[in-house]
Amino acid sequence: MSKTPDSLPHEDPVFQREEFPFYWIVNVYARYTQIMEVTLKKVQLDVSRFRVLAITHQYHTASISQISEYALAKMPTVTKIVGRLREDGLVTTLSSERDARVTEVTLTPAGKAKVEEALHLTQKVFQKAFKGMTAAQIEKMNLSLGCVLHNLNEL
Repeated sequence: MSKTPDSLPHEDPVFQREEFPFYWIVNVYARYTQIMEVTLKKVQLDVSRFRVLAITHQYHTASISQISEYALAKMPTVTKIVGRLREDGLVTTLSSERDARVTEVTLTPAGKAKVEEALHLTQKVFQKAFKGMTAAQIEKMNLSLGCVLHNLNEL
């Protein structure tokens, strides 16, 4: 049964979790995280380290605050993860030339190889997750979720 904005799940006399979008969001995210942990373990990574590496890979150089924002993680957490990745030889850190208070993170050649190996494995997870969906359906889902996030950010 389709719900309209005038007929939201919390207004129904009988709550049906399957009709509540956040039920699906939470369950999809939990299952995705479980699968990603198992997948990334094959390349000696966890989801948090992978996120930091993937963000740094995408932007070539990223500040701790940028990584924190994009990974939806607290700065002290990202700082610890970056420190571990640096100890593992996967990233280097330097103070920004523009602002010495800003720490910039860059992948080492070993870090590039590690993230590319991880991306190869995780691509299979993404393909399986979105199997049977068209590009238009995925785009519409992204737009819908973006709208929900925008609305929640207004609270």
